[in-house]
Amino acid sequence: MKVGLVLEGGSRKCMFTAGVTDYFIDEGITFPYVCGVSGGAHGAINFVSKQRGRLRYVLTPSRLRSGHKAHVILDGIQAEYENMCGESFYGGYPFDFKKLFESKIDFEFGLTCAETGKIVYLNERKSEKRLMKLMHGTCALPMLFPLVEIDGKHYADGCVSNSVPFDRPFEKGCDKVIVISTKSPDDKPSDFRKERAILAPRFERRFPELFDALMNRYDEYFHQMEEMQKLVDQGKVYVLKPEEDLCWVFATSQEKLDESYIHGYKTAVKYRKEIMDFIKD
Repeated sequence: MKVGLVLEGGSRKCMFTAGVTDYFIDEGITFPYVCGVSGGAHGAINFVSKQRGRLRYVLTPSRLRSGHKAHVILDGIQAEYENMCGESFYGGYPFDFKKLFESKIDFEFGLTCAETGKIVYLNERKSEKRLMKLMHGTCALPMLFPLVEIDGKHYADGCVSNSVPFDRPFEKGCDKVIVISTKSPDDKPSDFRKERAILAPRFERRFPELFDALMNRYDEYFHQMEEMQKLVDQGKVYVLKPEEDLCWVFATSQEKLDESYIHGYKTAVKYRKEIMDFIKD
């Protein structure tokens, strides 16, 4: 039985994911295939490299890591994005590129291709520089960060086209899929239509397919969730999700960040038997 793992994005809401994946590492739970989107892509590489606590580290604002208070505006979202996708690979808790590149686990990241508006799955097993570029691309939320050019194409955050690529593992030969969601009970997906005035001048003419994907994303998300639920009902997909509100996507409160991490860890403990039964059946 080949079981894949899919990690949804959500910026610092992925503290929940950090708690779950740290529990998996503690228990020696592995998967032959792992796919992550946006913040979930960071979850994927740190899970594959088996660096316990590292996702929690990189999701923590840099000023909090240095013992100071952090502020979402004054410290800059752009600066934190650059730190998470670049500098943090080498400083503080260095990323183990060697372990990732030599892993036998098949891993991929979901990025939205600006030229097509569709999700594309990419990975990297040789170049540290290209791996970090992929991280920039899968986290490049169009309202906040510039598109990232990779191999002649332009990419945006994978969440634009497919926040939870539950279907991809089946294309890669998996029989079942475990999804780690970051959607709290009352959460709704981002509605980029509200930002049309900002997004249209930037993308409507140059990247019309990406613009359409942004405008359709809200409705498409619910369609994707309906399709995933069908597979949940068939016993092919298991979704591990928060049972309480998580921290804000740009949270700077250490207390709130820790609460989301602990909730993720405890949720994995709570449903351990269900998870193991799903994997083994």
